[in-house]
Amino acid sequence: MQTLILIRHGYPVSWDQKLKVRGTLPHLRLDPALAEIGVRQAECCAQHLKTLGAIDAVLSSPFRRCLETADRLGAAVTPDWKLGEVLLSDVLGSPFSPTSAMDPDWAERRAGAGKPSHPESDRTLQERIAKTVLELKARKPFAQRLAIVSHEIILKELVAALTGRRVAIDWHPGAIAVLKREKPVDRQWRLSGELASHAHLGADDRCEPVEQIVHVYHPRDSHS
Repeated sequence: MQTLILIRHGYPVSWDQKLKVRGTLPHLRLDPALAEIGVRQAECCAQHLKTLGAIDAVLSSPFRRCLETADRLGAAVTPDWKLGEVLLSDVLGSPFSPTSAMDPDWAERRAGAGKPSHPESDRTLQERIAKTVLELKARKPFAQRLAIVSHEIILKELVAALTGRRVAIDWHPGAIAVLKREKPVDRQWRLSGELASHAHLGADDRCEPVEQIVHVYHPRDSHS
């Protein structure tokens, strides 16, 4: 049996700081670290996964908030741009350069992650999700328990592609979904337990922004 554990990154500092003013370094808004509550969420995830069994490997979006979450899961972490944030203007603002606008201190951690699809469209998003699913199915050696840390939109698309069912759900920071398939030849995974469960988070660790934050960048912030 193969198990995929899908995890949304913890709460980042940018959701509270709302750094939008001109002159602020782009990576402080685009590639933020985890906030204190986000760190607790990540640690709650790690403790919860220990109760489910050891993790063989972790795949992660190369954004810092995901890598910081993945680092706490107790297994080797491989960054993959196919799991990265959606590079659409209505998500991250426009223009956006996915390499120059990210935290330079974490550049080494992104080495080997491949290249982002940029500029991105709905079609290229679907293509990279489809490629990710194909790679998961063909992965060798066969990882029986694989964790994936990514962003809400990517996780929703992965669930739809892996299970064949599209479900609208609010994926809380630090929330988890467990998918399983009996044999490598099985075409689809099945949901085990609650989708995007955050029952492992304490009452004080369940927190999201009180308002939707839309990032708007000044043209000089990054150059495509």
